Order: sequence, then C-alpha cells, then structure tokens
Amino acid sequence: MLTKILLTVLVITGAWFLLVKRTRIVQPQAINITDKPLHNSLLHRYILTGIFVVLGLGLLSYSVWYWRDQHQVVTVRIVSPNADNNGEYRVRKGDISDSKMVTLDGIHIRFSTQERLAIIETD
Repeated sequence: MLTKILLTVLVITGAWFLLVKRTRIVQPQAINITDKPLHNSLLHRYILTGIFVVLGLGLLSYSVWYWRDQHQVVTVRIVSPNADNNGEYRVRKGDISDSKMVTLDGIHIRFSTQERLAIIETD
C-alpha cells in the first residue's frame, strides 16, 4: 500500500513540475543572461533532483524489504478443533492466504474457517 502511495506522489509531483515548466512565459532573447538569477534555478534543480532520489531510494528499499518479508520461510501449524492430527508445514509468508497455502514442496493445502493457524517464525 505504501508503495502505491509513494508511486502516486512521485507521478503527481513529476507531472506538476512538467506543467509548471510548460506554462513558463518565454522571454525574448535580447535579455542579458547575467540579469537572470542563475543561483536560484540551480538550487531548485538540485532540490528537485534530491527529492526524486530520496523518493526512489525509499521506494526501492521498501520493495526489497517487502520482497524479503514475503519470501521468509515460516513453520505453520494447523490446529483443527474436530481432529487430533495437527499438521506442521514449512511455508513462505507470501504463500499464505485466507483459505489456502502452498508449502515449500509445492503442496496446495486448503483449510476451513474452523481450523486455526499458528505461524512460527524461524530464523
């Protein structure tokens, strides 16, 4: 969710700066270049570049962290109130959903709403 928000902010900011750049009034060529405050435009350019770099690094680091978290291997114990056979399986976090999971061996397991899952993180 945070990735979507950061990407949306990045796109809106980029579009806004492009629109601002397009709507600038073109000044005649006869104006002397030394009259323009060059320091101000360079400062804004560096700030804009810095903002995009920070947003990009934040988005990249969050994506890597999310990918690592979803590929973390955990032990899942299925506890059924009706039966005494409790199964333990090794599963990636990203492969667990509301009503099914896929083990590391490729076994697809569906469970009912009455069964309880105990997730044990292994280091």
